[in-house]
Amino acid sequence: MVFAGAGHTWLGDPHQPSAPVWLEQRDRAGIPQPWTAEILSKLWRKLAINCAINPLTVLHDCRNGELLNHPAEVSQLCTELVELLQANDQASAAIDLHAEVLRVINATATNYSSMQQDVSRQQRSEISYLLGYASAAASRQRLHLPQLQDLHLRLTAHLLARGLPSD
Repeated sequence: MVFAGAGHTWLGDPHQPSAPVWLEQRDRAGIPQPWTAEILSKLWRKLAINCAINPLTVLHDCRNGELLNHPAEVSQLCTELVELLQANDQASAAIDLHAEVLRVINATATNYSSMQQDVSRQQRSEISYLLGYASAAASRQRLHLPQLQDLHLRLTAHLLARGLPSD
C-alpha cells in the first residue's frame, strides 16, 4: 500500500446545523471530522475538483501532476465548472475553484487519480458519478458548457474503445 496523502473528511446535514453528540467521541479519539450544515457546498466542490482532474488524467494517461502540462484545458474546464456551481446555487463552492484544483494537482502530483487507476485496471470508472452527474446538472439548468460536454464525450469514447462501461 502506498500512502497517497492526507485528505479531509467533512460530515454534515443541511437540516441539522449542529454536530451530533457521537461526533465528540470521534474527536476525542483523534479522528477529526468537522461538522457543517453546508455539506452540499462541500460535496459540489469535491465533484467539481474531481471533474477537473480525474477525467483528464485518464485521457492523458498521466499522474495528477502532469496535468500542469495542460494549463489551458484545466483552466477552461474550471471556468465552466464555476458556471455550473453558480447555476446550482453553490456560489461558495465556486470560489477560487481553479486555484483549489491547482493546489490539489500539486499536492497529489505523484498520485494517479482513482478514475485513472480504474481504467488502467480495466475496471468500471466513476464517469457517471462525476461527468454524468455534472452533465445532467448542466442540462437541468440549460447551461451550454462545451468543454464539459466535450470532455464527457471524449472520455465515453475512450472507455468504449477499451471495452469498458461508459455509464
